[in-house]
Amino acid sequence: MNMPLEPLGQDDSARFPLDEAVKAALVRARSAGRAFRDLGIEQRHKLLQKAARYLLEQRKEALAVVESELGKVRGDALFSEVLGPLDAVNAWAKVVARATPKKASLNPLAFPKKSARTELIPRGVVGVIAPWNFPMAGLYRSVFPALLLGNAVIVKPSEFSTESSRWFIEALAKMLPPHVLQGVYGGGQVGAALLESGIDACVFTGSSAVGARVEARAFELGIPCSAEMGGNDGAIVLADADLNRTTAGLVHWALENAGQACGAVEVVYADGRIATELAAKLADACGRLRPALVPGGPGSLARLAHPKQLDIVLRQLADAVAKGATVLSGGKSSGLYLEPTVLSDCNDEMEIVREETFGPVLPIVSVDGPADAIRRINAGRYGLTASIWSTDIERAERLATELDVGVVTINNHAFTGAIPELPWSGRRASGRGIAGSAWSLLTFARPKAIAIDRSGGPDPYWVPFDQDLIELGDLLADAQLGRLGRAIRIPILLSRRVETIKRFFGMK
Repeated sequence: MNMPLEPLGQDDSARFPLDEAVKAALVRARSAGRAFRDLGIEQRHKLLQKAARYLLEQRKEALAVVESELGKVRGDALFSEVLGPLDAVNAWAKVVARATPKKASLNPLAFPKKSARTELIPRGVVGVIAPWNFPMAGLYRSVFPALLLGNAVIVKPSEFSTESSRWFIEALAKMLPPHVLQGVYGGGQVGAALLESGIDACVFTGSSAVGARVEARAFELGIPCSAEMGGNDGAIVLADADLNRTTAGLVHWALENAGQACGAVEVVYADGRIATELAAKLADACGRLRPALVPGGPGSLARLAHPKQLDIVLRQLADAVAKGATVLSGGKSSGLYLEPTVLSDCNDEMEIVREETFGPVLPIVSVDGPADAIRRINAGRYGLTASIWSTDIERAERLATELDVGVVTINNHAFTGAIPELPWSGRRASGRGIAGSAWSLLTFARPKAIAIDRSGGPDPYWVPFDQDLIELGDLLADAQLGRLGRAIRIPILLSRRVETIKRFFGMK
């Protein structure tokens, strides 16, 4: 999803006392977390609501930081980074409330005078290793549920978005008890130190190479780890699609944040009957978009976040052209800006089709119908999301079941990543982690069963085992099968067995 975490440079290492600072943060978090856990979920929800309101009130300051550091376009940053904290907190509170286990329903014959319930126990201290592309909103899906469930949280943001993530962490922490939320800052060595520090769970979002190492080390350390490792999301455009609306949707989802999103449209698989017309529409639309040349200024296209990312995209573009791709629009860069680029005549041999691009580039692959497109996507290295564009919704729904990815959207793309009630997960190199929904909560809490027996006497199934117990078992099996002819003997045998056990153990 993002650039691999880099080691700290020499100057950073000298300035940042790595292990000591991370360990000190863990000690503070563990101490603060005990009292925070005891507040209860309702009080934690109120605190987070207050904090989220503060973040909304300070949105202009937040916008200035992300615009300056990452070159985000104001309209995009407003909706993707700073408008969502209060909605996210409240939505996560509903997810947690619905996932909070209720009392078990027990068969009174099998479990007389017994009750049981399940509790969600917070892990303790959750470490979050976060990416640079959404340095504020990208933290909602881990920080909010972790805190609501009663954990303390330590965030290691990307070194490419330090100031944006620091602003979010410190603004949020200001409204919470001290040390419940902290940040540790630097490169890959800081992330490694956080993983090794003694945290109780880990959330990682980043590249497949680094994510695989994080997952393996977390397994060795015996801590749960949810890792999302990017995607190469395909959009399948069927011959019956509304091409005007489809063009608008594909351009948006390919170019939002300059394409620097794990859920961006990375490849368009267009039915060969409409591929040429669609390519022309995409090229025309992209050619009319203008960059935002100054932070907060007018324009629809953001710059790339840093030079290394631009180098990767330009290399992939050159590889595609060398292998036969035709540039229909864009392709030129100025500073960190890359013109929105539409490529036709693309194929699976091109790196820009096979790998995650993370830039404002849209390759188009002409396919022989939906089965061909699905086969290509399912054979790919990644499996995060995909979309199907068609006016035949029922057909699109049937095709969606054949896609081996975590999320499928019909006539739109990837918006579910902002919905806490829905799982965001992947296949293959996209990782095994789950962000969003109740399925994600086991990263932040563990289930604990508590059972209570109020009978005051022995269970009829305890030793010693005798012929009455065998007969009782046969009668219970018949009762389950609906053969109730001798069921009248079940209460008699239950009572007799209890008396037998009492006599054997000398009970009154």
